[in-house]
Amino acid sequence: MDKKERVLICGGGPVGMVTALALVQQGIPVTVFEAFEEPPQDPRAATVHPSTLEMLDTVGLAAGVIERGLPAPAFQFRDRKTQEIVAVFDMKHIADETDFPFAIQYEQWKLVRDGLAALKGNDLADIRLGAKVVAFSQDYEGVTVVQENADGSLEKTEGRYMIACDGGRSTIRIGLGVFMSGFTWGERFLVLTSQHDFAKDGYIHRNYVMDPTEWCAVFKVPGDRDQGIWRTLFPTAPEERDEDLLSDEGIGKRIRGLSGDMDHTDIIHRNLYAVNQRVADRFTIGRIFLAGDAAHLNNPLGGLGLNTGIHDCMNITRKIGDVWFGRATDEVFERYHRQRHQLATEFLQSVTIENKKRMEEKDPAVIRRNQEILRENAEDPVKAKAWLMRSSLLDSVRKEETIE
Repeated sequence: MDKKERVLICGGGPVGMVTALALVQQGIPVTVFEAFEEPPQDPRAATVHPSTLEMLDTVGLAAGVIERGLPAPAFQFRDRKTQEIVAVFDMKHIADETDFPFAIQYEQWKLVRDGLAALKGNDLADIRLGAKVVAFSQDYEGVTVVQENADGSLEKTEGRYMIACDGGRSTIRIGLGVFMSGFTWGERFLVLTSQHDFAKDGYIHRNYVMDPTEWCAVFKVPGDRDQGIWRTLFPTAPEERDEDLLSDEGIGKRIRGLSGDMDHTDIIHRNLYAVNQRVADRFTIGRIFLAGDAAHLNNPLGGLGLNTGIHDCMNITRKIGDVWFGRATDEVFERYHRQRHQLATEFLQSVTIENKKRMEEKDPAVIRRNQEILRENAEDPVKAKAWLMRSSLLDSVRKEETIE
């Protein structure tokens, strides 16, 4: 086999691993470059939506995600001041649209682990962990990557195409000079993880807590040992200092405000990060394609980042397969840009911004109206279905194929 006849994948996170799996199952060789020697077990994305479960099912990963993850057949909105459950959206309303009328809470590093296991022993998959991409180039015939190994040595690899799945600080996107349009929110998000059982307070596995002073989100995920842990996400003020936000006093103040019988000693992980709403101006640059966080960044409310990243990879891998086996010409790659860029701009960004604004609204009259609308939508089967089709990304998947 010609060593150039392969697809290079920069980044071995969940998007990169699903990309590799989708390609080798079509008979296309891949080389994956991942700087980490093993998936970092940090508290990142953990909600897998019905539309994404459909896609993972096509590459043989859905059954394991469902078996090992926590089922989330509904999500709720709550009022923090009154502790009233404002609305519960039950995914039974989309049971006629998908074989997976539920979400699954499953950490993204576990999806990476599952992808690695599925690729192990496959002769078409060359997985290079601990390999950092430090340079790349492309011409009319292919793409060349230079990797730096753990011992400092350099190694060159050639391929026909490259898919950049290397995250928000993408080396490939930056090297290509592709600008990310959009903005960064003034506040950052503080994520706290504990084993405190929020279920005793009426929380289910996915909860959005509305409050004009300090809204929050509460989610349950399996945890490192599948013991079941809870994540709470809070906004922070731009002027607050890192050392204060992450201090025991700062952590204790926030968590006690949500549950009075907790303090900082209940927290097993704390993390602070900036929040962006940005989309790359180009998803296709010659023989290189951007996917996942390398292509778009958004706030995490709604759990759409990981899911849309997997949607990106399933789109581009289908198109690469069509070109690889002569069913289409290279012109189809421009359609990847049109489809995924339009959905990231018009759908992903708008939904995540709406989610945040709804949670942080300060005007009492607007809050009441927002809650009335939520309740009306949740209680009316037709409106609930429409809401769930959008929030689960099934509408996005349907629209994608209409974009020429």
